[in-house]
Formats: sequence, structure tokens, C-alpha cells
Amino acid sequence: MYLGIDHDASLARRVKSLNKIPQRICFCLFALVLACSLPAGSVDAAGRASGPNPSQWGNTIALTTLGGSLYTIEKSGALYRTDLNTGKWVQLGKAEFGNTRFLFADTQNLYTIETDGSLYRVNPVSGGWNRVGQGGVWKDTITLVTLNDSLYSIERSGALYRTNLANGQWVQSGKAEFANTKLIFADGQNLYTIEADGSLYRVNPADGAWRQIGSAGAWKNTIVGTTLNGRIYSVERGGALYETNPANGVWKQIGKAEFGNTKFMFCADGSLYSLEAGGLYRINPTTGTWVVVERGAVMV
Repeated sequence: MYLGIDHDASLARRVKSLNKIPQRICFCLFALVLACSLPAGSVDAAGRASGPNPSQWGNTIALTTLGGSLYTIEKSGALYRTDLNTGKWVQLGKAEFGNTRFLFADTQNLYTIETDGSLYRVNPVSGGWNRVGQGGVWKDTITLVTLNDSLYSIERSGALYRTNLANGQWVQSGKAEFANTKLIFADGQNLYTIEADGSLYRVNPADGAWRQIGSAGAWKNTIVGTTLNGRIYSVERGGALYETNPANGVWKQIGKAEFGNTKFMFCADGSLYSLEAGGLYRINPTTGTWVVVERGAVMV
């Protein structure tokens, strides 16, 4: 992998975005008029009605997807749902999520783990919530992923746990061998971890058994990643986007090294998405080309 730092990546992306401004003039004027009637939010320099953070995503502390929509939690504690096709957003419920550490979803509901280690089920329509399982059980969770409507979480001790999200009951899988895990992904029937030394492992979710994939240390500079269509997509510190075949560990760079400022990477409806402090981008997983997902007006 190319692991150098591309300091021009983010600048190049901003320049490309500026080149698209003339085509957006009509939209911006419409959004400016609409924003004047909104009780909350503001208008950014381009005239767009602002959402959780004016034309920016710098205050996002957690996110997940469900049913083709993006759900984000801001530092203010507000939970938002964004339509990834239109960019329109709406706040769900009250701003009660400021202590959320993790936000994730199964096929029907949202879930959070709070700073006190408690697990909550969140209604994706209303934002209403209720606790699942015993309070404080997940306080030492360091990373997590969902697979087949179960939660797989890794604790500071290195233990891997599978939690039944219907009732909060959990069981340890395998030995406590995951204390150095940095990232965890799921795809199909397998879990995958990237360790602190940069090595990639396939993990059996039933018994916690694992084996290394590819070259040791090849993912040392990986900062974020996700899975899509049987492949692992990851971003390096230098901004390069890579596609890895988890069957054999073979990887290749996709597109230009333009993603160094990525805070979160996720997938939805066959596309990759990169969320930076300055914007949300839809990425073609084949070519690495991207388009900006504009943040639109509040849905009613």
C-alpha cells in the first residue's frame, strides 16, 4: 500500500466542489428563501439551509445507516436522520444523546451505548428510547459491529462478546485475544478485525476462532473502513482508498488519494460514503470518483 501523506488531497476536493457552484445557483436561491421560514438552523455562505451543523459535519460524534438513511448524533445530543438521496434531514426526538459513545443498527432499530456502558434501543422514526439489558454492562467496550441482528463487541480485556439485541443477553465468543483490535467489520457470515500492528484477521463469530489474511502489518495506517459487496474498503492516513478481497488479502487502490480527512466511512444502497468535517461524499466503489451529498432543508 502507498502510505505517504497527501497534504493536497483535501484541497483538491474543495477546488472540485467550487467548480460545481454555477450549476447550483438556482438551488441555493431556493434554499435561502426556504431557510428564512425555519425555526431552527441557519443559512451557510452558499445559501443552503443548514442542518445539525451549518453545511458542515464537524460536530458529528457517531453515525449508522438503516433503511437507506443516515442517522447521526451531534455533540449537542441531537439525533438526525438524513435521506442519502436528497440530503434532506430531520431531528428525531429531543437532544438527549450527548453521552452516546456508539450508534449502530440492526435491520429494524437503532441502538446506542452510552458513556455509562448502558445499551438503549432507539426508535428510528420518533427517537424514543428504552434500555436493553442490565445498565453499565458495555462500559469497557472499545469497538463493535452488528451481524445477523446480533451485536459483536470487544472489551478492553480482549474478550469478544455476542449480544442478543432483543433482550441484552450476552455470551463470550472464544478466548480474550482481541485487546489490540483497532477496527472490526462484518460481512456475510464473518467478522474481520484490523489490529494495532496493522494485520487483518478473519474471525468466526460463533467461536471467536481467527486466522490472519494477507501480509502482516499491511493495514497499519488504516484510519476507517467498511464492507460492501464482499469487499473491505479502507482509507489510509495518506488519503488513499483501498479495496481488499478478504478471501485472500489482496488489495488495490481505488481512485486518487483524496480521503485523508475522512472521519467516518460507511455504505448504503451499493455506494460508499465518506464523512468529513467539511462534507458528506458519495463514492463510486469501482472508480473512487465522488459527488457531494448536499444537506437540504428540514423534512416535514
